[in-house]
Amino acid sequence: MNNDKKNEKKPTKQVEKSSTTNNQQIQSKLLGTNVNEINIEKFRDLKQTQNFNIQGKLNPQIIKTVSNKFGLDIVFVLDLSNQKIGNIDCLTECIHLVQLNLQNNSISDISPLKVMKDLAFLNISNNQITQLDLGELSSLQNLQAKGNFIKSVKAIEYLDRIRVLRTLYLQCPSGDQKNPICDLNNYRNVIFNTIKTLQRLDGYTREQEYNTGQELQKEQVQVKIEIPNTGPWYVQQFPKVDNPSSIQLDDKGVKQSIDETKKLISNIEMKLALLN
Repeated sequence: MNNDKKNEKKPTKQVEKSSTTNNQQIQSKLLGTNVNEINIEKFRDLKQTQNFNIQGKLNPQIIKTVSNKFGLDIVFVLDLSNQKIGNIDCLTECIHLVQLNLQNNSISDISPLKVMKDLAFLNISNNQITQLDLGELSSLQNLQAKGNFIKSVKAIEYLDRIRVLRTLYLQCPSGDQKNPICDLNNYRNVIFNTIKTLQRLDGYTREQEYNTGQELQKEQVQVKIEIPNTGPWYVQQFPKVDNPSSIQLDDKGVKQSIDETKKLISNIEMKLALLN
């Protein structure tokens, strides 16, 4: 009887082990990568997206897991920064994205983003992008494109089609992470004239750029101020007296001022006593 019971337990362990292995295989197929290399629980917390490591792989299942959504058409905010991503073709299914962060990747083709008519904020800084052909993004208001390979005005003229675009970054306000286009003569004026709806470029408004643009030189104006030599300031507060010994004080007026001061002090002390 004892031997029969032992024999009955062994198949149960084998079934559990086999079931676990099958689940891992299924998850690996769904995610398109080895589940042992990805902490799936981290994907479910949007606050920890910076800690993900999808090894440059991106597919619809990974997007669903990262965003914790069942369908790509209900993903509204997505952070895929610092993931070594080179291809973003699968993002064409995220048609209702409002905010997308793709900075610090290896992306050169951003054409899959053209279908995102609701996209309002886009960060594609520090990639390998050469032109901003995003004129179809009719809702785009803020575009971060620092640290790419944008060289000419022709590469950004598509943005003038976006009537709501207000903010554009092609470099940091300090001049770091700049695109080659930022070295053009009169760069800021050229960009503002090209994208007419733009209100802020690299952190500066249209009005501020005339005072803070690197291409402008500040005029130095020399102002000569003459200060008359009238002696110490306190000399002007009192009348000049030739014979100091001849000055006479009004004793009556001084005593009256002292008496009034004493009365004020006495009243204040009485009020303080009542408070205590």
